[in-house]
Amino acid sequence: MRHVLVFAKTPYAKTPYDQWLAGSGIVPVIVTATEYAAGYAHLPHVHAFDAYDTNQLVEKTALRLAREFAVEAVFARAEADVVRAAQLRELLGLPGQHTASALAFRDKVVMKDHLAGGPVDVPAYRRIDSAYTALDFVAEHGYPVVIKPVSESGSLGAAIIRDEAELDAYLAGPWRGSSEIEAFVPGQMYHVDGLVAGGEVVFVHPFRYLNDCLSFRDNDWVANLPLAPHDPSYDRLVKAARAVLAELPTPPQTAFHSEFWITPDDRLVFCEIASRTGGGMISAMVRHAFGIDLDKEWLYAECGLPSTLGTPAYRPAGALCIPPQNGVLEELPQAGGEPGCVREVMLTGAAGQEFHGGVKSGLFLAGYVVDGDTEEDVAANLERVAGWFSDNTRWRPADFSGGNA
Repeated sequence: MRHVLVFAKTPYAKTPYDQWLAGSGIVPVIVTATEYAAGYAHLPHVHAFDAYDTNQLVEKTALRLAREFAVEAVFARAEADVVRAAQLRELLGLPGQHTASALAFRDKVVMKDHLAGGPVDVPAYRRIDSAYTALDFVAEHGYPVVIKPVSESGSLGAAIIRDEAELDAYLAGPWRGSSEIEAFVPGQMYHVDGLVAGGEVVFVHPFRYLNDCLSFRDNDWVANLPLAPHDPSYDRLVKAARAVLAELPTPPQTAFHSEFWITPDDRLVFCEIASRTGGGMISAMVRHAFGIDLDKEWLYAECGLPSTLGTPAYRPAGALCIPPQNGVLEELPQAGGEPGCVREVMLTGAAGQEFHGGVKSGLFLAGYVVDGDTEEDVAANLERVAGWFSDNTRWRPADFSGGNA
């Protein structure tokens, strides 16, 4: 029996590794977070941890299991696992992404150091090691600027600083550790997602954001919509993503999620790239729009299994993520009552829970995949579903009736 070690920071319904590997002769050995353990409980080898992202017993257990089962591959699809999986592969001499590559896709400064001066425009940037660095950068480049952690996902911790007062407010807060400051780039944000297998880009497609990936800060929804091949930005974005992958130490097998702006003066500017599938409902949208499960295909590539990719057949579909509000959720829309354009639903909360607004763009209370006859239909349907959800959801203040839920 062959084994693969899987860092599984996702619910089983999203990543049923045993089903994907059925008939292959490969058994997944699962390392997961406590909140997802029940979904994987039917599998023979499952190890769950509290405080999964920072608990270093995850690494200790993964190393023990990898040796015990003589695993042939290590698979990790979550941002928190990219570096720990790479370090484990390197330690054991296993194929796949190693540490230098993982850091280039995870540390935003290392990433831009690889790309600066290359074929894709990169905004001015600098690593912040103290307040002096930020002040010096602002003096050189002016406002607005963006300050963000070098290695978080989903726009977590990102702050747009527009003037001196906002900079003072930022500096008055606790030191956030290693961060990056960069010049603010105005414009429409796009993302390009795809799959590298055998060292070749075997799938790539650009998408645009409706709202944007910082909408969660205002507890507002964010949506993703594939660009049609005839869209004037389509080829530019695909070319830019390929150029970025060529400049970086891209592993021979990886999914990727990259982001770019197109500015009001029509410049295409790099934002960031990750060596994983996109968060939120992006993987589900790709599955509905193209008939491709990027996570499954990536797992097959890591395990040396034949691809089932085939020729993607495109049909219009979009993804919608709705963050929670501040307060206690009293009522969610009735299951089965969704508008007819909804193809998939994922709810991450329940009535009675207390929430504190949006935390990051990839985390959501309600996720939907929506279809339509054209891209314009899908965009309108995304707006419609967001309105329907709002109309059929009830909240109350957390301190109402004397206590938390």
